Amino acid sequence: MNMTIGEAARATGVTEHTLRAWERRYQLFTPVRGNSGYRLYDDAALATIKAMQALVAAGWAPSTAADELSRRPQAVPSLAAAAGSQADPFAGLVDAAAEFDAAAISRIIDEQFALAEYESVIDGWLMPALVRLGKEWAAGRLTIAEEHLVSNIVLRRLSAAYDAAGRQQPGAPILVGSVSGVEHELGLMAFAVAARRAGVPTVYLGTQVPAADWCRAARKAGSQHSITSAHRKRDAQLAIQLAETLGPTSTVWVGGSAQQRTAPACRPLGHSIAAAAQALAAELGPDRQAS
Repeated sequence: MNMTIGEAARATGVTEHTLRAWERRYQLFTPVRGNSGYRLYDDAALATIKAMQALVAAGWAPSTAADELSRRPQAVPSLAAAAGSQADPFAGLVDAAAEFDAAAISRIIDEQFALAEYESVIDGWLMPALVRLGKEWAAGRLTIAEEHLVSNIVLRRLSAAYDAAGRQQPGAPILVGSVSGVEHELGLMAFAVAARRAGVPTVYLGTQVPAADWCRAARKAGSQHSITSAHRKRDAQLAIQLAETLGPTSTVWVGGSAQQRTAPACRPLGHSIAAAAQALAAELGPDRQAS
């Protein structure tokens, strides 16, 4: 069914001005013109808009999201399905969590990963879904047990993806994890998978690693790069302390909502796991060649 630009804006939640800008700048979709001369958006155009919206909502820059969708055209309908034709793309997962239905949670997550490439699902659906679950818990609509059930199922799925990404790449590895006092793990594990898929050698340390032990592991592995996360001001301070412990010959890269607070002691990764993994692989390529 074709929609006018106003109807498309209401259906997707993207303003008319933004729709025109995306059409003009990125040429991802080309609305047909009706007899009256007005733009009309078909199902394919709406799917592309929803895919674009999902990536932008996950923190991608519009230009980067457009490049991603152009490079992986098969992901457009998949991400549209992840975004859902309904207004709430996470309703099924939230409902399954509220019912404490592990089988349904696993099925929903597996279905999403079957729809598109790993990186697209991580940034376009999984990370926003986890944010939504956190908000449901904060509002009292989910218990800690229900939220943890989802988190543990996701962690098992990511661990399997990490193993499936292949054996350890040659060269000194990048250490990925969080220091003592920081418990956020899923984003770090998701990044470790994306980095390995991008060809970056990684060792996943997990959470609650004392800075001194991290430093010792880095010396044993010959690692000069570490990845951690900062979601609160306190996390940012802990990341800075890790960088100070590791010393000036090491680089600490930081993701998470408070990552900018760690600069200049650390290097922010940005808010797209896929883009960060690719950028890191490109920057460290010569280092790995020399290893």
